[in-house]
Amino acid sequence: MKENIFVSDLIFYNDTKEETLDFIERNRLLNMEFFLEPRDFNHTEKLNFILKNAKFNALSFHGPYRYFNIDCSDILWEELKLNFVEALICCKKNNGEFIVLHTNEAKRKESSKKDIERKLDELLLLSKEIGVQILVENVGVDKNMIYSQKDFEKLVKEKQLKVLIDIGHLLANKWSLEDLLKGIKENVVAYHIHSNDGEKDLHESIFNSKFDGEKILKIIKSETPDAKLVLEYSPITDKNILLEDLKRIEEIIA
Repeated sequence: MKENIFVSDLIFYNDTKEETLDFIERNRLLNMEFFLEPRDFNHTEKLNFILKNAKFNALSFHGPYRYFNIDCSDILWEELKLNFVEALICCKKNNGEFIVLHTNEAKRKESSKKDIERKLDELLLLSKEIGVQILVENVGVDKNMIYSQKDFEKLVKEKQLKVLIDIGHLLANKWSLEDLLKGIKENVVAYHIHSNDGEKDLHESIFNSKFDGEKILKIIKSETPDAKLVLEYSPITDKNILLEDLKRIEEIIA
């Protein structure tokens, strides 16, 4: 398994901790990205079991999103911020290379970019104090997307953010990968690799859609050769497809 290719534990969401550990060990998945949900005790217990019993070469983490959203009221913010701080501490404790942060999902009618960016600044400061790198992800699909491609690029440049580009979200929102990389490729640290039908966020195989997955991967290799690639496939994905795609992607980016 190449050092810059990771597998997200999203695909194991419906599996027991024992099933997950067995698959990881049998198939030597040495680089993993784990979702962190401190408020979900069953999820956290499963995560701790995996981290204790499996051996990895490299880890990254996905910040909470089911019980956390940066687009929340100020009344909720202090509580939700603590939830993310727990995730930052877990990432630090387990030597995670980075933690992914959603910033672009509208949850309120009164969503405000100014409010989101104020909260983003708070999290960036906390992550610096704890010693964890935050990667801001392009997220939100269709009507719940707050930042357009141009606005997202502007935000990244103004705040000199480090970025994870989610290919599935990019495709569903009809963003241009080539154009985005022209503006911010120096800021890109990683990608979430998956695909869809161009409308819904399905988290399908990068090769199983109307899009040319091989072309996308070649653009990534050409423009950001040192970036991490995280296969973030849906829990309903056949795991044999995951294993086949890992081999195919290794060949394409070799």
